[in-house]
Amino acid sequence: MNNYKLLRPLLSLLQTRNLTLSAHQLNVTQSAMSRSLLQIREAFDDPILIREGQNFILTQRGEELLIELPGILTTLDSLYLTETFNPASCKRRFHLAYTSFLSSITSALICSELEKVSPDLSIDCQLWQGQSLSDDEMKKVDLVASIADTIPENIYGKKLIEDSYVAVMSKSCTLANEPLTLESYVRSKHVLVRSITNITKQVDKVMQPTGYERKVLANVPSFFDAFKVIDTTEAIITVPRHIIAEYCNIFDLKVKPLPFKLETHPYYLLWHAKYQNDPEHKWFREFCFPLLKNYLETAIEKGQQLTLSKVPRA
Repeated sequence: MNNYKLLRPLLSLLQTRNLTLSAHQLNVTQSAMSRSLLQIREAFDDPILIREGQNFILTQRGEELLIELPGILTTLDSLYLTETFNPASCKRRFHLAYTSFLSSITSALICSELEKVSPDLSIDCQLWQGQSLSDDEMKKVDLVASIADTIPENIYGKKLIEDSYVAVMSKSCTLANEPLTLESYVRSKHVLVRSITNITKQVDKVMQPTGYERKVLANVPSFFDAFKVIDTTEAIITVPRHIIAEYCNIFDLKVKPLPFKLETHPYYLLWHAKYQNDPEHKWFREFCFPLLKNYLETAIEKGQQLTLSKVPRA
């Protein structure tokens, strides 16, 4: 039977065994109900209802359908119901990716809160290092927390924050007590973080017209390694403002505004269109978003305060 619209009239006829009652039940005319019965008989190659005196009785096929059809229609109806999601019973593993800008805090921040509300849910975390926001890459993960200048059409996302860059050095650095000029910035040695390419590109783009080129002391794997180098040398590092909040209680740092303008960069929480209407995914991204946003906003505010004042050691 290819016309699934006939299933409801069929069930009504099987249950009432009466054309008039079925027509009334389905709010159609009796002639329309008669046409439906003709179509049903043709589709099943069976009379379904046969007259016996003043009443109709079901054929053997009709009796079988009366048993099978209610369950089939219930199953079909359930396809249109919105799935109810209970985080307390969810056992899904979500794949979360983030840039090095967020690597030191993301997993701990989310897990500490996740354990309270969804004890059987788990996350698989990975660094997002230079991957594009293409279909193939985004389908591999559930969420990506990353800088994004443009977002492809098939990618959904919510903006977390916009951050700006500052220069950071040790308080024992010669430049710590001097104004940071373009000349002194270029004269200094610099520490780079290997996985962070966008800062390098932006700074080099600004430097190019001036003819200056930065001297690189070290290119290291992480921000923690970078600040360890800063702590014992005269080198400086250019970082997003929120990064300072993570390390100011570990190292004696001096934070200064850059002597040139760099564009701010937006952070997003992103996901592929295939997950947009997934109830479990919707809950997870709405769980993660405020945690990351609140942390970043607080960290940026602290970074702003530290840019304007001395940085104490905890």
